[in-house]
Amino acid sequence: MKNKSNFAARAALLAFTFTGALALNTTAIAQAPPGGYGGALWYNGDFNGINGLANERNTIVTQAAVYDDFNVTGPGWNVTAVFSHNLENTTVTAADWEIRSGVSEGNGGTLLGSGSNAAATVTLTGRSGFGFLEYMVQVNGINLTLGPGTYWLNVTAVGNGGGRSFNSTTSGANCIGTPCGNDQNAFFNSTFFGANFTSTSNEGQPYDFSNGVIGTIVPEPATIALLTCGVGALLIAVRRRRSS
Repeated sequence: MKNKSNFAARAALLAFTFTGALALNTTAIAQAPPGGYGGALWYNGDFNGINGLANERNTIVTQAAVYDDFNVTGPGWNVTAVFSHNLENTTVTAADWEIRSGVSEGNGGTLLGSGSNAAATVTLTGRSGFGFLEYMVQVNGINLTLGPGTYWLNVTAVGNGGGRSFNSTTSGANCIGTPCGNDQNAFFNSTFFGANFTSTSNEGQPYDFSNGVIGTIVPEPATIALLTCGVGALLIAVRRRRSS
């Protein structure tokens, strides 16, 4: 009986339940956050009203993080900002973020870029669920170049010691890039819940999560070569004009 009650308590802390989603008015579709998703190279989609998974640090949970995958197309991306959508009632003081490659069950892969206690822009999305408002937690000022491939992103809200934060689930509505909220290739890592990069399906959450990447596409080598030639020709023309 004790094991059963511990399991129930853990499940309640981890995530909302599907039956709860049916019982509550979970979504209020409204305007996108101010500024929208300008410059987004990947956005996994809007909250679908189904669930949310613990994605927080320094709330009543010490640490929990959701990682979802995104694909970088050729020739590559320069990442300038990252964000996640979270159902929360904590006061967000900062954010942690990571981008990894090669993540698999029980394996965190390779950490390519990260920030701890980074300044965060926190914006209401106009959506809500389970009695929580949804916020966009965004970290700016990143300068990370990624080549073509598959990567995993986490953006964790850092709270003020109380409340909760849950990464919103998505089915891909209004998505940008790939995957589009439809491949269920997300992982959960938490010292608090004793999870080591385990599939979110093992936590009862076989979903995708509402995260995104903002940046620019790396110029093609041919484009760089043309620009270099153009600048060189311009300099030669200027020198000839000055010497004539």
